[in-house]
Amino acid sequence: MSINKEKYEMRLNMGQIFYRPKDGWVGDTIPFAHDGKFYIFYLHDERKGKTQDEYGYRTSWNLLITEDGVNIKDCGIVLPVGEYEDADYACYTGSVIEGNDGKFHMFYTAQNNYNPKYHRDGRPLQYVAHAVSEDLMHWEKLPELTFGADESIYEPFDWRDPYVFFNEEEKCFDMLLAARLKGASEKNGGCVGLCRSYDLVNWKAMSPFYNPKYYMTHECPDLFKMGNKWYLIYSTFSEKFVTHYRMADSLNGPWVAPIEDTFDGRAFYAAKTAQIGEKRVAFAWVPTKRGDSDFGRYEWGGDFIAHEINQKENGKLIVKPVSGIFDVFDNETKSVDINPIEIQNNEGEAFYVIGEMKSTCMIEAKIEYDSNTRAFGVGLRQDKTFSNGYYLRFEPFYNRVVADMWPRCIQGVNQWYVDGDKPFMVELERPFDYRSLENNKVDIRVIADDTILCLYVNNSMALTMRAYNNERPFWGFFVNDGSIKVSDICMYNICKGENYV
Repeated sequence: MSINKEKYEMRLNMGQIFYRPKDGWVGDTIPFAHDGKFYIFYLHDERKGKTQDEYGYRTSWNLLITEDGVNIKDCGIVLPVGEYEDADYACYTGSVIEGNDGKFHMFYTAQNNYNPKYHRDGRPLQYVAHAVSEDLMHWEKLPELTFGADESIYEPFDWRDPYVFFNEEEKCFDMLLAARLKGASEKNGGCVGLCRSYDLVNWKAMSPFYNPKYYMTHECPDLFKMGNKWYLIYSTFSEKFVTHYRMADSLNGPWVAPIEDTFDGRAFYAAKTAQIGEKRVAFAWVPTKRGDSDFGRYEWGGDFIAHEINQKENGKLIVKPVSGIFDVFDNETKSVDINPIEIQNNEGEAFYVIGEMKSTCMIEAKIEYDSNTRAFGVGLRQDKTFSNGYYLRFEPFYNRVVADMWPRCIQGVNQWYVDGDKPFMVELERPFDYRSLENNKVDIRVIADDTILCLYVNNSMALTMRAYNNERPFWGFFVNDGSIKVSDICMYNICKGENYV
């Protein structure tokens, strides 16, 4: 296999599949496709807030460049934060668009959490700020063009994440925002706000683009057309932490929610998309957990991750690994190639243990299960008895795939204190239609990279999780009350330099 050396060097500098810079963490991504490359602007968080709960403290916009979602060039800061007297003491999420003036225009959220000049009733106001560039690397801020919410329509405290696109039907530029209607409730008053411009300079607030009266907020709105369908993307944290999508036949809606309206679970947040050729990719971040512990609470920001998006005939969206994954692992790095196995136990759990699992690796297998099987799956980073470790479990009766671990909590002195009322990790549950499977078969691919495990099923579904315990070396397969046949079992190690020519 022949791989471009420049790409390999970028990956060596990265040191991971799921990228994290050496001097910080990846927050919201702002992807922009240009010249055959993805320019991934992102909120760079150094976690220097005054308390451990103050995430996103004075984030700059940094830039990553990639063609495949894995091999990455880190360009560092391209939009620095402002000073104490500036509205953009912190620079939050936005978008980039090429204007009809030949320049690139950046729209971003300006917020100053500390200077009372930019507060009202003790709360920081949010503004849309503007910068321009001729090369996507060097940006000139235009502070005179900063503007806040039209308070006859919207609240001034939720006026962020501007996404700007050219509306071909109206021949104008439209801006979507994470907004809140004036006087609306905290619980479900969030909406996707709308502003309109004909020159990217003067903006007029309009009635909401999308107002389902369902969520607290619709963060990081994104919009694209694929085939004959329009898709609206946004992320929420009130019902649950997740990125949703809605479908419509036109920009005027109605925006319909498919039964399964997400791309991944809790550990894939604030996704935004961009497209090169026929390939559209969703870019997001995997949250870390406090104390680098499985038992810690999720934190804001973490590692960069990407899923490729594809469209089914009925318009629904599915995801699979980005192409760069297969540059990192190839047949030359196959370290495990096991003959088909069968596991059967109609009176409980049975498992098949396989040897050492590398910290960074890719596991592939095909699993066929008996129709009466209660549950089955793959165990990762296990002890030799499969008593402690991580589990990616298929549950046909519940039509779901879940992530689980044991122990589930820091164990106390009482035997029953094991979080038995949480049969999987909270918000790491993915709906899955087993009725659509042919011959009860699933193809799985697991990408393991240090503290991140990412499961792909049938090149259509993803489930990402954090997994901090790297000391247990074993992996394998298990079944509960039933039987499975597992074939095409492979584990790949990460490519070494000598594999590249």
